[in-house]
Amino acid sequence: MSQAHEILERARNARLAGKYEDALRDHLWFHEHALEEDPTLAGVRLSFALRDWIYLAEQFPLARRALQAIRDRDAQRILNGGATLGRFHDVSAINSALGEERATYELFTQLDTQLPELAKDCADLALPALVAVEDFPLARRYLPNPVARIEALARRVNDFAEDLAKRGNTSSAPQLLAFVLNYTKEVRLIVEVFRRLGEDEEVAKASAAALESLKSEALRDAVQREFDNPGSTIAAMVSHAKGNA
Repeated sequence: MSQAHEILERARNARLAGKYEDALRDHLWFHEHALEEDPTLAGVRLSFALRDWIYLAEQFPLARRALQAIRDRDAQRILNGGATLGRFHDVSAINSALGEERATYELFTQLDTQLPELAKDCADLALPALVAVEDFPLARRYLPNPVARIEALARRVNDFAEDLAKRGNTSSAPQLLAFVLNYTKEVRLIVEVFRRLGEDEEVAKASAAALESLKSEALRDAVQREFDNPGSTIAAMVSHAKGNA
């Protein structure tokens, strides 16, 4: 286990022990320095680590203010000439964890006006916020070809599933289910944009592409189940975890 992993685990243990200041100190270090030590932690940094930070904030309000301060700092850096896709990803992930999607929307609208090329690169990350605040016309402008977007998303799922099959790695079933869950979430966002704008033909095309772009019947079945019964994928992940406990 790397030092960064150890510090994240130490933050979790400190929170559980009621040592909130120590936990916050470790969360701050992990967010600011983990990738310097281990770039493979990029996904963990913006998912599990932020989730744990929010758990801490529920018990220790200073932790929430600290996370908001990091968000505000990075948003200002973007607008002051330090604009990068990675920095926007950080800000949007923090806003999502905080439940403050409007902050992502407001930052994106500034990019749309001031830095349109960067806005184009960040549009996929901003889509959940655009849907959350119901600015469907703006979201539509950045979805000129919804079928192509869905096909690109499906390629990631297909590639991951094929890689697992080649390696015979059945222990990674939860990871594949996570891919399925994220895929269905993103497809739903895209479909919602066109549904709310009354573009029924695009809704039909996007919905069909969501299944037709997946190569295996097993993937199509898993995605269809999640569409029909939202939450079924998470239930499958929990069941798999219990079976391996």
